[in-house]
Amino acid sequence: MNTEQGPTDGIGEPTVSGVVPMPRLMAVLNASPESFSGGVVDPDGVVDAARSHLAAGASILDIGGQSLRTDQDELPVEVEAGRSVPLIRACREAFGPHGPDISVDTYRAPVAEAAVAAGATIVNDPSGLRDPDLLSVVASTGVQVVVTYNRARPKVRLSAADLAEDPVADGVAVLGERIDRLVAAGVETSRILVDPGPDLGKSPAQTIEVLRSLGAFRSFGCPLLLALSRKDVIGAVLSRPPGERAAGLDGILAAIDLGPEDVVRVHEPGVVRDFYVMRAVVSGAVDVPADLELPVHLRHRRPG
Repeated sequence: MNTEQGPTDGIGEPTVSGVVPMPRLMAVLNASPESFSGGVVDPDGVVDAARSHLAAGASILDIGGQSLRTDQDELPVEVEAGRSVPLIRACREAFGPHGPDISVDTYRAPVAEAAVAAGATIVNDPSGLRDPDLLSVVASTGVQVVVTYNRARPKVRLSAADLAEDPVADGVAVLGERIDRLVAAGVETSRILVDPGPDLGKSPAQTIEVLRSLGAFRSFGCPLLLALSRKDVIGAVLSRPPGERAAGLDGILAAIDLGPEDVVRVHEPGVVRDFYVMRAVVSGAVDVPADLELPVHLRHRRPG
């Protein structure tokens, strides 16, 4: 979604005139203590965290209760749902039926079904529809669905011998088959987002190959969703731990063209929004006031 920004002297609020060309930002609200990225929220704090992300430029909230970490056992369905569904319900109650899109990050149909009943409008399945019942949940409820290119079983790391020889050709073939299944079940392509699956069932070099060939994944006519924030591919290239990969994400986004219907899944939406604002200003896509000045209270480092 392109964002209209008006002049303001508030901290963290861009001062530009016009519409900033940028993809939609999906903010991560993590309910899994096992996650590699940290920042766990609970029902008491999720609404405040969500408000902060929305104010920073996000338009989608992505809530998940189970990490895909391969060194952790799979959780029982009731545990995963018990983590994510109360957060989804709290956000939907806080923001109302016409509030932001809420995505449930899950690959299991019972969790997705409970999440949609609680107010989720998107099912973000990182497994590529491995659970056959998930397809019927999406078809019967009318929600959007993220279809991911991922040949690995959830919680299982592929060996080098099991990796696809050509991740781009294989990805297009796998996603095409999954989309055909969705359409046959009555899901319109307008409800489908395509995730090329950075890191998922791929080596870092293969993820880079996929990112260099995003045009191939646009052949389905669906928006792209890129889950790149804090990913291993950035850590592998830059030798950085998860909390130090924000600049690497900006480097990737600078190299690829995403439209207003595409989505980037991020942990720090304000940082990514600022990247797109400055990119738009310097490229001439939006203007700044001729009398633009830095307010005094922003001139120096704040105390503390």
